[in-house]
Amino acid sequence: MKRSWIGILAIGWAFVLSLPASAADAQPKTVSIGTHPMGSMFNIIGTAAATVVAKNTTIMPTVKPMAGPVAWYPLLPTAEIDLGVVNNWDAEKGYLGQSTYQRLSEGKGFPLRLVAVTIPNSISLVVSANSGITKITELKGKRVAGSFPTPSLQAQTEAILANGGLSFADVKIIPVDSPPSGIKAVTEGRADASGTATIGMPVIEELHARNGARFLPLDASAEPVRRTNAKYPGYPVKVTPGPGKTGVDQEMHLWAYDIYLVSRAGLPDDAVYQITKALWENYKEFAPIHPLLKEWTPERFVSKEARIPYHPGGVKFYREKGAWTSEMEKLQRELLAQRQ
Repeated sequence: MKRSWIGILAIGWAFVLSLPASAADAQPKTVSIGTHPMGSMFNIIGTAAATVVAKNTTIMPTVKPMAGPVAWYPLLPTAEIDLGVVNNWDAEKGYLGQSTYQRLSEGKGFPLRLVAVTIPNSISLVVSANSGITKITELKGKRVAGSFPTPSLQAQTEAILANGGLSFADVKIIPVDSPPSGIKAVTEGRADASGTATIGMPVIEELHARNGARFLPLDASAEPVRRTNAKYPGYPVKVTPGPGKTGVDQEMHLWAYDIYLVSRAGLPDDAVYQITKALWENYKEFAPIHPLLKEWTPERFVSKEARIPYHPGGVKFYREKGAWTSEMEKLQRELLAQRQ
């Protein structure tokens, strides 16, 4: 009798182990979203996604502000983090296990999948309005907060300096742990400028209230754009003053790149399907959370410029909506092959 029960149990376990991952994994009741620190646009996007998903699904997200992907990427394989908000550069390097992520992933890369492209992030260096600094070229010899632990933030700061024909060797670098910390250094007079400042960051409001805030414009002509793009992939965008754009005191060009909502590869397909569906169908709920999120529309969710493969759960939804084309299918195969 004992042997027969052992046999039954063995057959049962063999059946469970033979199930596909989507069937073996239960639909999660909660998911954790890794973001940059509070006050960053990445945290705002994560909070917006969590708000909409919680309201329109049975899944309850929790936003976990950290020191960027260097902190939460290692938590993907252990399922301590399920989703994250990250820029295009960090997504690609993390997926492939390159740059800083080579050491963190032991050369294997992290199990990242794209859920949706969110908004373009518009960045530059920011200074106090009362500093008298109006151009990137005027930062030579000045104190710039820009030695960040996240490599992409470092590259972004270098890219903006390069637009003005400068490098780290031309300025006095002030180490900080995040963009909000850099802007606080400017507010407190410990730095003259801060790198990787993003339109819409709440901490810029603090700078503006005390000293006034000013974004430094980029030169959108061919050679400065070439220098900028060589340091960090993106494109110049024209920005005009308006609500949610504190620090933009005149029409100017800033540098833009795409921000991704990503997931761990092992998050069940149905969970990602439900999350994607909720975000797509209720995108009008983003703008009341932050004015810049009005740009997060369904037209942006699927991008032929994607640098990591999409999650199958999201792909299923995009196919249903007619947003997944043969061109996207080809790109998906190519991106998956990079890790195979």
